[in-house]
Amino acid sequence: MTNNPKEGGLCWHCRRPAADEDNFCRFCGKDLRSFPWYYQHWGIIAATLLALGPLSLLLVWRSPVLSKRSRWIYTAAIGWLTYYICAQTYQAWLLLKAMLGAGSMNIGL
Repeated sequence: MTNNPKEGGLCWHCRRPAADEDNFCRFCGKDLRSFPWYYQHWGIIAATLLALGPLSLLLVWRSPVLSKRSRWIYTAAIGWLTYYICAQTYQAWLLLKAMLGAGSMNIGL
């Protein structure tokens, strides 16, 4: 997939017909010359790591910039990252629980 917002003569946002000479969509008013930052590769990575986490999959699958292969790669990477963070959080919770349990036993002695 190319970075042409008017790929196939359609608006990337509303998917309605757009003429080659249009700079803005006649129906939704979106700029047809470029895509928003959050649909670019770097925007999706930044949003995933800094704010959205697994919710960034919505951006991945909505992005007109990414190819189908890239979407699956991003999906796998975001899924793995989410699993890893959840597993590490659970391990930290078990460690904290064990530390607090051992501490309360020592107080009673």
